Amino acid sequence: MSKESAKKKPVEKNKKTTVKVSEKWGPGRSGERILFVCMIALFASVCGIIFLFTKAFFHSDSAFYVQLALEQIKSGKLFPPGMCYSTVLFVRSPNLLLIPILKVVKDWMLAREIMVVVMWSILILATMYCFMPKKDRNLAAAVIACMLLMNPYQTADVANETTDMLFFQGAYVTIFFDIVMALGIMHRIILLDEKDSPRYKAFLEILLAVVLFFPLLGSIRQDMILTLPLAASILIFYFLEYDQKLSKVLKSRRCMVTVILIMVVVATAFICYRRLSVMYWDDSKGSYLKMDKYSGLWYSIGQFVNNMTMIFGNVEGAVFLSFPGLSKFVNYFAALILVYVIPTVALVRYNKHGNRFTRFLIIYSWVSNLLVAGVFIACNQWAPRYLLSIYLDDVLLFAVLFSEYMKKRERLTAVCAGLLIVMYCAFCHVYFWGHYKDKIGADPSEELVSFLDEHDLHYGYASFWNASVNSVLSSGKVIVLPTRDNEAENGKRKAYNPSDYRRWLLNERWYDPAAHPGKCFVLLKNFAEDDEKSRAKWIEDHGEDPENPWVDPTPPEEICEEFYTLNPQKLECGDYTILVFEDNEELRALGDEIKGAK
Repeated sequence: MSKESAKKKPVEKNKKTTVKVSEKWGPGRSGERILFVCMIALFASVCGIIFLFTKAFFHSDSAFYVQLALEQIKSGKLFPPGMCYSTVLFVRSPNLLLIPILKVVKDWMLAREIMVVVMWSILILATMYCFMPKKDRNLAAAVIACMLLMNPYQTADVANETTDMLFFQGAYVTIFFDIVMALGIMHRIILLDEKDSPRYKAFLEILLAVVLFFPLLGSIRQDMILTLPLAASILIFYFLEYDQKLSKVLKSRRCMVTVILIMVVVATAFICYRRLSVMYWDDSKGSYLKMDKYSGLWYSIGQFVNNMTMIFGNVEGAVFLSFPGLSKFVNYFAALILVYVIPTVALVRYNKHGNRFTRFLIIYSWVSNLLVAGVFIACNQWAPRYLLSIYLDDVLLFAVLFSEYMKKRERLTAVCAGLLIVMYCAFCHVYFWGHYKDKIGADPSEELVSFLDEHDLHYGYASFWNASVNSVLSSGKVIVLPTRDNEAENGKRKAYNPSDYRRWLLNERWYDPAAHPGKCFVLLKNFAEDDEKSRAKWIEDHGEDPENPWVDPTPPEEICEEFYTLNPQKLECGDYTILVFEDNEELRALGDEIKGAK
């Protein structure tokens, strides 16, 4: 008995010593609670940004979620008859969340804002799931990742694509969810051991297949962003874990089953995707990856570096000794650290990281980022949003590495380090609220909708960027249908034709003149092409040349002479000229005749 008691005493002392040591290091429960409360406060700020600023930055691309959900409710089908899609098929997309919301909330914009808040709530829960398996809980990493992802970045004049895609349009919140959920499942697969039940192992593989399958039904781009990098990362990870012995990797059931599963999912989804494409897509699919856009290696690399800084808030023309200038400097520094320095240092120190998921995340971030960057550079893409998955990967990696740093530091140091992240995020939020305070609650369509309602005008046509946005902001009081955006020639556009529309994010049935008899209108954005002052002001305000085909400065004089034979009434409202036609069917008949003559 004495020997047994002697053996037990040292064990008890060791336990006490371990507890005392662990209590002195890392943020501890109290520090984690402080960070969690800060995260909730930042989420409240995000909700305020969504509800108070969305109308001011809303555009026609964002309108399609609402329009599609309304058509789905009306037809009772996932793919309503007549709908035209573009580069993605909206199979499992945010508009499905809108359906139950729109049945209760009649304000279309409010319903859309609620949808984005729900999407963010789901993303936060997915991030928690990613970092919080029972065997490897890391609340600090989850909270830090959520806080950084909720940063509203901006340029000097308008919210940039990061803020638009995450808070206003919300398109990339779903893509972020797909990546985070897949990594969360892989986190658990990596931690599996012989003691875990076969049912649990099978459940994880099935869950991974489901998470990867549905996004692939919407866009083949998910292969580049998620599935291919994931499969390659798994093979590289196990190759390094097994001392670079390929024979051991091929014998690893967990590794090979997961990789084969991903390949089967990709093949199955691709077949389904092609069948859906044939049934519901138009010829515009895939045009964003044409290699003929390539215009030189150094130019494309420069575009890539510049677009990465734009994601973090490239405040153009800001004076350094000003708050916008300070914001630009801080965010440039953050981009440098998050995108370039941290991943490089992590890869160099790969073998020194004791946590298996951290090592896997390092490999995944590099494989995914190099693939996305390679395609971006090769195809010379101009949109920063295509690099947002790099932003997500590097934020997740930074959160893990920073949490590991905190765990190795004294309590006070660890908590102060976490509060530095809070201060940076608070800085971004305060700047956004202060810089855009004049846009709180602003509705750019309010004056136009009231004017049209006063003149009993509820149905009309406009260019894409001036059409759907007004339909949704008015909650359907005014229906404005998009016509084809003709490219400018010598600074002038060709005429709008209500019978000539691009099959992109719309429903062909909307154009049936019999469904909208009586008066209609053509909406024109005013711009004096020969007015150099207006031209300079446009470039100053929008950062774009008015000859850019994405801008809509069509002067009324450029409408086809044939349409003036119908003697339209000419009205002015703010920046718009409105041509009123007494008979929609007559206007469309003339439009069909002009289109047929072409």
